[in-house]
Amino acid sequence: MMKQKTYEHAKFFVEECGQRVAGTESVLKASDYIVSYYQENGIQTETHDFEVPVCQVRNSSLKAKIDGTWTEVTHTAALFSKETPEGGVTLPLVYVENGSIANFKEQDVKGKAVLICRDVYMVYPDIFMYKRLHEYGAAAVIYTTNDGHWDVPYVYANFETMDAEYTIPTAIIHYKTALELLNKGVSKIHMEAQFNITMGKTRNTIGVVEGAKKKDETIIVCAHLDSALSSTGTTDDVAAVAMIMELAKYYSDRAKAGDPPERTIRFIAWSGHECGLHGSKYYLLDHRDIFDSTKFVLNYDIVGNTLCNYVVWGAGEASVEAKINEITAQLEYDWPVSMAPMVVDTLNFAVKEIPQITLMAGFCGGNHTKYDALDLISPAGFASPIRFSTAVIDWAADAEKIRQGYPQWLAEGSKKFCEMYGWGLFGKL
Repeated sequence: MMKQKTYEHAKFFVEECGQRVAGTESVLKASDYIVSYYQENGIQTETHDFEVPVCQVRNSSLKAKIDGTWTEVTHTAALFSKETPEGGVTLPLVYVENGSIANFKEQDVKGKAVLICRDVYMVYPDIFMYKRLHEYGAAAVIYTTNDGHWDVPYVYANFETMDAEYTIPTAIIHYKTALELLNKGVSKIHMEAQFNITMGKTRNTIGVVEGAKKKDETIIVCAHLDSALSSTGTTDDVAAVAMIMELAKYYSDRAKAGDPPERTIRFIAWSGHECGLHGSKYYLLDHRDIFDSTKFVLNYDIVGNTLCNYVVWGAGEASVEAKINEITAQLEYDWPVSMAPMVVDTLNFAVKEIPQITLMAGFCGGNHTKYDALDLISPAGFASPIRFSTAVIDWAADAEKIRQGYPQWLAEGSKKFCEMYGWGLFGKL
């Protein structure tokens, strides 16, 4: 029943709300659905309103001169990257592999467009690379997908650095397209991109199950409700929001039956994730008491897939890593557990070194494209993540003590990730 209901929630979000770009009405419609479900089931409900930047592509073109003819190239413009002048720019094209310093020293990139081969869905256009490109005088940059992405995804630069001196016009093309351009010896491109930037209202949606003996301590179970431009975000990440709703009901029902958790559990559907982890950032800044009381975070980014190969990424002391490995072993899941920083909403908890994990299904070829659709998930696909989640939540909610803090290398790595993208809460508290 829990698996089927989870699937039905996800189906509503996908079919009735469609693309849920943060700052648009579709996210608020999805949030209203969550609130209604929680209220119908007697679950304490909270909402948290804030504003986010919304980027709409007004004009985008990328052409390559192939065999003497200007040919339109399938691409996306990196959202919140710098605009070109009206009419665009025509530039020589230079390939610099993954953009290492050695590559820039070997090539003259000044005043040229630079082609960088990297999985831009997993490694967004970042501040460190923009500054390197600026140092060597590049005029524009084109990133590739990996070779297995199903289409060209929309990805996001940082809104706050959109007008910085070092940010340059940025386009995304598929790996196969990049290979074709290089094989045909393309040496000149024409790029144009203009955006409409507005501020839009959006909302975090929270279900609360109050704890017993340690009710002033908090466990957060979370996923993001918003989707990327062009996508209904079935696996990324609304299937996880649907699962959170059923987990909230499960723990609420247990509490009503006389079996409450020791710690308070907050089940949070973030908005503003895709455009810069804004929902979790603003929530923590506006709720310092909850931030200070949080002892553990269970996050999801891609769950419910019919075909899956789960991995657990996290941050915490050795005892936390050992406990998660113990849980997976007890459940007889051969899931790797790795401690490493990730650019998901848990990154905003890193400034206080709060232990956290993110569960991922392992496949994301359709993400941020039209192919992240309902046919990727199924009721059966929620069985393992639900089973794992209840085991982790039971431990985190009732454990006598959860050791806080990160190893030094992990704390420093998390801070570096925040600096790399200009996200996170370091220097903002």
